[in-house]
Amino acid sequence: MNRFIHRSILLPAFETVIKRRKTFRYWAGLERTQWLPRAQIEEIQFQALRRLVEHAYQHCRYYRQTWDQLGVQPSQLKTPADIGRWPVIDRDTIREHREAMRDPSAKLITKATGGSSGVPLQFDLDHESNDRRNAAWHRGYGWAGAEPGSRQLSLWGVPLGERSTRARIKDSLYHALYRRRIVSCFDSVDLAARFAAEVDHRRPDVIVAYTNPLYEVSRVFKSTGRTLGHRPRAIVVGAEKLHGFQRKEIEAAFGAPVFETYGSREFMLIGAECERHNGLHQTSEHLLVEVLDDDGAPTPDGEEGNVVITDLYNYGMPFVRYANGDRAIAGFAQCECGRGLPLLRQVVGRRLDMLVATDGRAIPGEFFPHLVKDFPSVRRFQVVQDEPGSIRFAIAADGMSPTERASLETQVRRAMGDGVRVDFEPVEQIPLTSAGKLQVVVNRIPRRKAG
Repeated sequence: MNRFIHRSILLPAFETVIKRRKTFRYWAGLERTQWLPRAQIEEIQFQALRRLVEHAYQHCRYYRQTWDQLGVQPSQLKTPADIGRWPVIDRDTIREHREAMRDPSAKLITKATGGSSGVPLQFDLDHESNDRRNAAWHRGYGWAGAEPGSRQLSLWGVPLGERSTRARIKDSLYHALYRRRIVSCFDSVDLAARFAAEVDHRRPDVIVAYTNPLYEVSRVFKSTGRTLGHRPRAIVVGAEKLHGFQRKEIEAAFGAPVFETYGSREFMLIGAECERHNGLHQTSEHLLVEVLDDDGAPTPDGEEGNVVITDLYNYGMPFVRYANGDRAIAGFAQCECGRGLPLLRQVVGRRLDMLVATDGRAIPGEFFPHLVKDFPSVRRFQVVQDEPGSIRFAIAADGMSPTERASLETQVRRAMGDGVRVDFEPVEQIPLTSAGKLQVVVNRIPRRKAG
């Protein structure tokens, strides 16, 4: 009954009437379009792409100037394959041209990424785009039974640093309305025991978690023989790559199926598993997801490539063919569930290393991108740990003040332990891996020392 009241009465009233958002209307539309034949979904997608490209050209100075120089015009976009002629942008493009990429007439919302690729990024979106991406989030999570109104327990990142009483109260009321309880995965002291107690006390329908912290909790359950008095219906994981061995361990510990999701701050939910677990259904009505080889050509079915995304409805600051730094394997087969949404077979290259605190606790690598996103002066960073008692923090920054550095070090010590040695290393560039990737969090402690 509580689920029905929240899902059908309280939340629609709050979102639609009080906040005047269109989220629930867009969500209802997505529930219908997911069952359309793929060809029809692709036509919806292509027409949205044409409208976006025309808008970007007419209203955003950066796109108009860049495309004119390259000789590409919106009128030349006659088939979906034609988008391959348009240039690919990346985080450096946005950092350099953010203002010129905006529609100056749009009312914008400013967001920031966590910098999991090593490049924290501030960007903008308009309000309608924000409503649409929340709608896609509700649909994708709903495939796991985690739609609004379900009782959820999250093992997730929380805001870092000091927060006002007003902000804390506002968050508490909002989470209560959505029936959510969040346990910070950054505070890992006795995390497994505390999370088990929360599961048994809250009795959630669904657990939502960062992949690696939940995996570590599952390992502790196994090693200590801990069993739960309550088993959720499903588990939704995200933020970090899910490996097969992790899925198996988590499902054994919690007695529930795991649903993988793939998203980012720039777009929210990019893909999610349905009940068949055949891959990640893309949010194709709102996003164009391309998987390209290093020469910019679409990869064959089953082959790995670079993820390039176009947000079809962020008119305030269009993302047209944005390479987000991830790697994925595209899939062209139809899912047995009957949805017409195309699949990503697998997302690769998103896993961040776990680090070791001074007392032996495992600290999720996601902590550092989550922390650094609040320091706009940081352009790139890398955290390296060679032994449990210390870390090296290489930072390429634009005028980072002593106060900012002190605040950053304070937050690191809170997570890693007061006795940790933090060696800050100002750098101009950070070396890439042999695969051309920037590894943000690097744990070089031999496995036997990491526990």
